[in-house]
Amino acid sequence: MVKLSTVAVVAWVLASAALWAGLHWRFRRPALHKAEEALVCICEERARMLQDQFAVSVNHVHALAILVVTFHYDKHPPALDQDTFAVYVARTSFERPLLSGVAYAQRVVHADRESFERQQGWIIKTMKHEPSPAQDEYAPVIYSQPPRRPSPTSRKRRGES
Repeated sequence: MVKLSTVAVVAWVLASAALWAGLHWRFRRPALHKAEEALVCICEERARMLQDQFAVSVNHVHALAILVVTFHYDKHPPALDQDTFAVYVARTSFERPLLSGVAYAQRVVHADRESFERQQGWIIKTMKHEPSPAQDEYAPVIYSQPPRRPSPTSRKRRGES
């Protein structure tokens, strides 16, 4: 009789475990499918947002190029200086929330290097602040502006500390 009750208990435990596993897999599959669909929708929306932000960034780059072409090239002295560039960057920072800073580098071919350096009043250097060796072309940064940090008062308005 003890053996029969032991067999019954083991059978009950196995049947319960099998029932639990079956129910688990039955409810898990639709939940996983629903979660996968939600994740796909989120990813597609994020991809659209990134495409839109990229398009805005491209438009900003075009506007920056127009600004430099209009007020820097062939102007003696240039109508664009670092302060004007900084004001432009500050006033348009909302258009490029993902960029950490803005810089404009002019393309200079080797044949024009000497006259460019004379005109600018400085020599083209490497990132290590050494004079740049001879190359076919250079891209010295003419204007640069680091990202604008939010002021303490604007952070307080947004609830940040």
